[in-house]
Amino acid sequence: MRWLAILSLAILAILPFFVPQSVVYLLGLTFIFVVYVISWDLIAGYAGQINLGHTVFIGIGAYTTALLQNPERLGIILPHLPIWLTIILGGLMAVAFGFAIGAICLRLKGYYLALVTAILPLICIQLLNVYSDVFGGYEGFSVGFGKALASSLIGKYYISLAFMLLCIIATVYVIKSPLGIKLKAIREDEELAEAVGIDVVKYKLMAFCLSAFFAGLAGAMMVHYRITVGPDLFDVPLMLTIILSAVIGGLGTIYGPIVGAFMIYLAKNYVFARIVQELSLNVSDEIFLYILLILIILKSPEGIFEKVRRMLA
Repeated sequence: MRWLAILSLAILAILPFFVPQSVVYLLGLTFIFVVYVISWDLIAGYAGQINLGHTVFIGIGAYTTALLQNPERLGIILPHLPIWLTIILGGLMAVAFGFAIGAICLRLKGYYLALVTAILPLICIQLLNVYSDVFGGYEGFSVGFGKALASSLIGKYYISLAFMLLCIIATVYVIKSPLGIKLKAIREDEELAEAVGIDVVKYKLMAFCLSAFFAGLAGAMMVHYRITVGPDLFDVPLMLTIILSAVIGGLGTIYGPIVGAFMIYLAKNYVFARIVQELSLNVSDEIFLYILLILIILKSPEGIFEKVRRMLA
């Protein structure tokens, strides 16, 4: 698997010189989407906590950097801040919100946690509309071409690729650390983990904050990649796409959610979109995702990555 990962990275490194610009742009978006998925898998796949409001962290990170780069929307005057600094601040703001929510919600178990977190994105979307003069309402707003990650598309592509790799490395480090071992213990049997002395709430909260940090960074990166911020970064369809990617790839397998993220995002935004357009179908391209999910659950409930690995073994 390591050699396959190295080969894939080498292909991605030279790919921009051999494919159309539209594909390069889409791949850059995909790299950021991969971080959405692995950050959710950290809390769901390893800590066993189903957070259905993960897009809240993405949106908070996105709007934080967008407003800091356009402080006039807040009615205040700020000195010009470097883009990288506001991206980090977006991640930290997501952590602060994640800590506040997690300290309350993570004492809940099972479906109760999922139900409470599922409401959060809907509340945030309503707030964006209520304070539309600040947040731009349902249409969002542009941060300006001068606030892009790089002046060229290829530059943005490589920054996005480097960001994805750094986040993957950091996530793997967390998973293989003592913290990761304790999270797996909580996932397997929360009561037993508590019985052997693991502070369950503490470690779940740590995982929640780490997940929020990576998601907030990714949301902020997305804003400076596509130059716009909008409520779609909070939206339910995005949350469903994240869940689909992690489940289809294989929860808690490190590389499974990465593979699933590439498959689903490229399929949704390129393959399925072209099928709908070419055949003039009067359906959403997301219907293909749901069909694919049903097939995977029936044929390979452990995920594609785990099934392929067992076949190779």
